[in-house]
Amino acid sequence: MNREKMSFPQVMVTGEQSIRFQFGEAINQETYSYVQAFSQLIIKRNHHLLAEIVPSYHAVTIYLKKEVANSSLLIDELLMLWSMREVFTPTQLTSRQFQIPVCYDEKFSEDMDRIINITGLSREEVISLHTTTSYTVYMIGFLPGFPYLGELPEALHVPRLGKPRLLVPKGTVGIGGNQTGIYPLESPGGWNILGRTPLDLYCPNRKEPFLLQAGDYLSFVPIPIEEYRELEHQLAREPEAIYDLVKEESRCESI
Repeated sequence: MNREKMSFPQVMVTGEQSIRFQFGEAINQETYSYVQAFSQLIIKRNHHLLAEIVPSYHAVTIYLKKEVANSSLLIDELLMLWSMREVFTPTQLTSRQFQIPVCYDEKFSEDMDRIINITGLSREEVISLHTTTSYTVYMIGFLPGFPYLGELPEALHVPRLGKPRLLVPKGTVGIGGNQTGIYPLESPGGWNILGRTPLDLYCPNRKEPFLLQAGDYLSFVPIPIEEYRELEHQLAREPEAIYDLVKEESRCESI
């Protein structure tokens, strides 16, 4: 699929009050850049019928405040807006960049041996690859605040567990297929456990309960278990201190 064709979405009415705009099938940064730009464009438009905008890997689903008699009129309006977007200048996307501390100690890396056996990498190589990559938060789902992150280096692609665990601890960092993710709450799960972060990605006691959102970027920073314990205790006392620890920065790019 060429770039011009991919940049124009396919449209599906998915319910009485929902419409999906899909930019191809691939899960990659190029496709997601169109998802981001389309989402931001609609948000800026602030259409009176729109209740919620939900981006995912390669699509944007909009939810309406009420059922409309002729959804094709709204679809045509949004597609026209998209086709006429900033004709003479590139679309500027502004995102947040975070650094997430992760402890890869044996206590927190239950599936490291499995990962090593499948990939042929050493423990040090696995950690190095995982921490020297910048990941896109493609979507939030499965659990409150759970980020689906890509793209994982190909050398770290490992199938998910054949039998999911009944309980994965909060803060667990795992990999599966071409993605990595962080469990914000205790939950069943089938990802390969690689490490653990002391950060609460979801904390109802904070001013902003969710740390991450779709479109953010992040990288992992390895820390020893002693630092993990210190941060865990600090954040239990001061939940808002998390924003001083993740070193949030702005990231701007053009498409």
